[in-house]
Amino acid sequence: MSTLRVVTSRRAAISLAVAAPAALGACELDPPSATPPQTPPPGPVPDAEVVASARTAILQMVSSLEVVQDAQRRLGPELAPWRELHAAHLEVLDDGSVGEPLQDPGPAVDAPRARQRLLAQEALLADTLADGARQAASGDLARALASMSAAIRQRLLT
Repeated sequence: MSTLRVVTSRRAAISLAVAAPAALGACELDPPSATPPQTPPPGPVPDAEVVASARTAILQMVSSLEVVQDAQRRLGPELAPWRELHAAHLEVLDDGSVGEPLQDPGPAVDAPRARQRLLAQEALLADTLADGARQAASGDLARALASMSAAIRQRLLT
């Protein structure tokens, strides 16, 4: 029967001899107490502000779409995909909070100017979401916001 022999180099032996006291010194020798240590109350979620800002921007865009759709009924079919897109984005960003009061989107204008104004607002929303993606601490949130921004940009090009 053969036995496995471990060959230890001089460097490895010296490293172990030096590191062992440091490793043992880092161990806590006191038994754990019966009462758990007090933990500080959890702070605000780092990305909560980014999510709230993105939700508010999207809700503002939806409000603008609704005002134009009410005033310009013939734009309804053209605006429906935008509203569906924003509804899907709001579902992803649903944090259970109540939204802030929205700004008045302004008076409705004729169809061509309304369309032009909405497209400009959508471009600004895409920029806002891209900025949120850059500010997000969470990689998942950053990817979601970047994807939302890209979806809006893609729709602007078609």
